[in-house]
Amino acid sequence: MHSSFSALNSNQFSRKWAGTSNAVDPYISGYFFTKWDKIPADLTTIINEANTTHGVSGTGEIQNLLAGSCLAVTLPGGTVNKAEYMGLGGVKFAVPTNVEFDNTVTVKFLEFSTLPIFNLIHGWVRMIRDYSSGVSEALQGKYTKSAYSCNMYYWTTKPGGVDIEYAACVSGMFPLKDPTDLLGADLSTYDKLEIDIDFNADYIWHESWVYDKIVSLAAQTGTISTYDQ
Repeated sequence: MHSSFSALNSNQFSRKWAGTSNAVDPYISGYFFTKWDKIPADLTTIINEANTTHGVSGTGEIQNLLAGSCLAVTLPGGTVNKAEYMGLGGVKFAVPTNVEFDNTVTVKFLEFSTLPIFNLIHGWVRMIRDYSSGVSEALQGKYTKSAYSCNMYYWTTKPGGVDIEYAACVSGMFPLKDPTDLLGADLSTYDKLEIDIDFNADYIWHESWVYDKIVSLAAQTGTISTYDQ
């Protein structure tokens, strides 16, 4: 990071940082990965109760499904609020009062045959509040935040897929929508199904421990190559 800052100081006139030895590499977006952690333990049971023929084997399979089907991640930004003061003649100045961060992260998933994404999110919402009773029947006696929320590690890389550009950990995540409305059909429309799900986000961490954790995750992800035969 230090080399990027210092290199940019060398050519402020044309703003062309090309060449070979002294080139400054631009940030290329679109290369990103997710790793889902602390999946609710009871979620597997809820999914399998409703889908006896297309169930999941455990939370590890849920983690892989969420990471492998993720097409896009939209993180919230922060807004610096200010208080304005009036001076003589109408001149103004301001000071910051607080910083307000949105607490919603949007994740887009690609849906597959047998509807694994729908069954996962639908079961997750039903675990929080059952649609028939209005209460959390699945979590009776253990209704705590850790029983229905999870964490997501999110990072972007250089095009090689290993070198980290940005790293974050989103904690306190749970879905804010049951995507049943997306399963309607129209005889005049034939298309793939991509599901956008808004998740609650209590914190988005950028501390050094997040980077250290994601370094190891990125190294594992970068060594995985699967090809259809």
